[in-house]
Amino acid sequence: MDPPNASATSTHPIRRLSGSRSTRSLRYRAPNSNFNARNVVRCLIATLILLSILASAASFIAWLTFHPHPPVFRVNSLAVSGFNISSPQFTPRYDLELVIMNPNKKIIFFIDDFSFQVSYKGIPLLKRAMDSSHYVQILSNRSSEVEFELDAEKLSNKRKRKVLRDIEGDWRRGVVSFQVKVNMMADFRAGGWLSRQRSVEASCKDLSVEFLRGKATGKLPDGGRFCSVD
Repeated sequence: MDPPNASATSTHPIRRLSGSRSTRSLRYRAPNSNFNARNVVRCLIATLILLSILASAASFIAWLTFHPHPPVFRVNSLAVSGFNISSPQFTPRYDLELVIMNPNKKIIFFIDDFSFQVSYKGIPLLKRAMDSSHYVQILSNRSSEVEFELDAEKLSNKRKRKVLRDIEGDWRRGVVSFQVKVNMMADFRAGGWLSRQRSVEASCKDLSVEFLRGKATGKLPDGGRFCSVD
């Protein structure tokens, strides 16, 4: 028996398997910190704007509920002394008593930056301003009296001649009409958290001071006068 022929022996191809495996690389992208910070800032700004709008609307509605009224001014008395027309200086003295009333029920007034002037036919005879460190507090439905004892300022020659010419005729007739104008800044406060400032101007006209014939003193008769408020 012949040995098997080596050449006749069936051979099978040998498959080589590569040991390497295909892998996918996974990359992790970190969140953008600048983008997140911008979003936070935008949200905060939008929240603040919304809160500001809501607070303004609530304050406006509250003021409509309280319906604040401006102060009421009344000149209680006005006396003039040293009204010597023949004097070259012509610096009379004015004693003025002014009443400021708060007509509101639930609102308090704080008054500062208070100034006023006394004039004759539109020509100021004196001007005064209250020190801003002193303020007047007026509770609801209350009033405050402010008294002034003032000497008139020296006028320029041109104004002095006009004033003396016109005022002497009124003085000889026994009645001189003055005007008092008040300017102030009023702070309205209600409920401990509502506050609003307003500029107030009061004009007190036709303050007819009566003088006895030939006398240098005169006063406002028949009580006081109410002033108009702008």
